Amino acid sequence: MRSGFEFPVADPVAVQTHIDKYIKHPHLLKQLLHRGEPYLFHILNRLEQAGLPAELALLPVVESAFDPLATSPAGAAGIWQFMPATAADAGLDQDWWYDGRRDIIASTEAALDYLDQLHNRFDGDWLLALAAYNAGHARVRRAIRRNRDAGKPADFWHLSLPAETRSYVPRLIALRMIVENPHRYNISLPALSDTSYFSSVEIKGQIELSVAARLSGVSLLELQRLNPAYARSITPPDKDHRLLVPRLVEHAFRERLARLPQDQRIQSIRHQIRRGDSLGTIAQHYRTTVSELRKVNRLKGSKIIAGHLLIVPVAERENSLAGNSYTALM
Repeated sequence: MRSGFEFPVADPVAVQTHIDKYIKHPHLLKQLLHRGEPYLFHILNRLEQAGLPAELALLPVVESAFDPLATSPAGAAGIWQFMPATAADAGLDQDWWYDGRRDIIASTEAALDYLDQLHNRFDGDWLLALAAYNAGHARVRRAIRRNRDAGKPADFWHLSLPAETRSYVPRLIALRMIVENPHRYNISLPALSDTSYFSSVEIKGQIELSVAARLSGVSLLELQRLNPAYARSITPPDKDHRLLVPRLVEHAFRERLARLPQDQRIQSIRHQIRRGDSLGTIAQHYRTTVSELRKVNRLKGSKIIAGHLLIVPVAERENSLAGNSYTALM
């Protein structure tokens, strides 16, 4: 990563403010980089292939703290924090089953393409491109025009931009400076593997992530963090999709998936919500829990809407799969 750094370092006072924050909490950056480890190699590899600055691999730290399930109050989602309209313009699909803003591979491609477009739009100025990624290119254009009309410098450091954007760019530069020379700031960074963490496996038909977790031998939580785009923890119907699995278990997963009967790939029921339904009554009917329904359907509260679908995990089928088919495949 260090060998690919390109950004200019300027305005040390603004940058130093953010460096000081990381110095006060030395374990924070270490935790963030650990969280991002499954994604960092892929992002850095794509940056190198596209000829883009390596600093952009640190942008998800600023955007989402490398949390693939992060959603901002304004509705931005994923490690790159795409707004719905921007994602649609970038070609990222969004529906009940799938949110491309959270797809690690698709969203990374869209983010790097968008950043490259902004870089070209602002005449090769990466700081303005980053400001536009955060605040919108029209707002940055207006700020540049105001400064030029007033005879003021029109570089990032002199523009009148929202407070979030004025903090956004220096924060990324602060991260770059710390990663470039952590010993200077008495910060210890984790040693991250310089190899791909995950492999991509094409899935024909649907599969539930809990079933895939058993086949691969990894936790459901880990598969969900590699495949956060599948909003119901099931690959969508009627299309072939890819599933990211840890590279070390790819071979075993492919073999076990090939031997798993098609009708045992799904262990949940799709319940169409009726008027008068509640999470409590649905959980009781299917012998599950409200907390499980919330987790599978990624619900923050208890509000459900008549006519919508709810994915309901079924314990009996889960136990049957664990005790019979999966054991035989092992």
